[in-house]
Amino acid sequence: MSRLKMGETDKSLQSDLGDLIPQIVEKLTSGQHVCLCFESSCALLTSALATSKAWDESVGEQNKDCVLLVRDVASARDFLDEVSPVIKRLMGKCWPGQFRLVFCSGVDQSLISHLAPCVQRSVQTVRGLSLCVPGLRILQKVLEQVPFPLIQVELDKNALIAQTGLTIPVSTSQSTVNEAEIHIDGDRWKLVKSCGLTEAHFERMMTSHYLFVCTGNTCRSPMAAAMFRQLLARRLKCDETSLGEHGFTVSSAGLAAGVGAPASPESVEICRNDGVDLTHHSSQPLTEELLLAADKVFTMTFGHRETILSQYPELEDRIELLSRNGQDVSDPIGWGMAAYLQCHREIFESLQALVDELTN
Repeated sequence: MSRLKMGETDKSLQSDLGDLIPQIVEKLTSGQHVCLCFESSCALLTSALATSKAWDESVGEQNKDCVLLVRDVASARDFLDEVSPVIKRLMGKCWPGQFRLVFCSGVDQSLISHLAPCVQRSVQTVRGLSLCVPGLRILQKVLEQVPFPLIQVELDKNALIAQTGLTIPVSTSQSTVNEAEIHIDGDRWKLVKSCGLTEAHFERMMTSHYLFVCTGNTCRSPMAAAMFRQLLARRLKCDETSLGEHGFTVSSAGLAAGVGAPASPESVEICRNDGVDLTHHSSQPLTEELLLAADKVFTMTFGHRETILSQYPELEDRIELLSRNGQDVSDPIGWGMAAYLQCHREIFESLQALVDELTN
């Protein structure tokens, strides 16, 4: 058991925090506490399944705010009855990171009943369940190796903690959960602790931008973007003009597109028959700014994807074929209305599957 007091530095622990992960896992698995010491505060960690008498005496009975640390967003959702699309996006954008989300309702009580008393007390009060997927690398690695979530309590640097099994100085000015606190009730959220961030920042952060790319941005990608807006609005039961309020923005571009060209007459006619207006479309070339601003880029062909990745290989996870079966969307230009109708069918089928993926 470590004899370090809060703030003392064990020189042997400063070499490589990664080397300490097995020791941290062993301490937590055996029911002991681990303390991470930062510049101005300390994070006390223990298993969320059960807390010791020493923990309750030091922390639990003092009603300290405890946060449930889990390994990923899917693990966090396990503790919730139902999560709205808006809150799913918020969770995905905030985590991993230094953001605490407090769920004031919709908590799965059957799972919470298996956790430590301090977590149950927090849920049973008006505060609710505090969850976080930590961005600190050492905690990510620990959570991957323990079969339970962790409880974290942030304490003052000079606080005295009974029976700490391991105390680790961490050379970073950041703590594990201190950036912002957001309270969630249903599909509504409120920024409670900002640390310099604003609600407008989170609204922008929650918006997912989808970019459709073809060659000239006059046929396939304009149709795909316009049809995607329509299908998504129908699924969300909102107007297309309200998609931004639901966290979605959509655009299109072309690898060899000029600026300001209209959609092809065939594309305009086919989309008009579906109640989609392409008459105001104006082509634009794919730029680095557009590419880097997109959360997802859907290309019409494998060749389009490879061309982009040849210049931006780091975006591999962000760029994918529109077709859900891995096939290219056929190029209709110059082949008449029948080719456009076939192209429209291919795009429509792919978009239906894509909307299902995004909203289920």
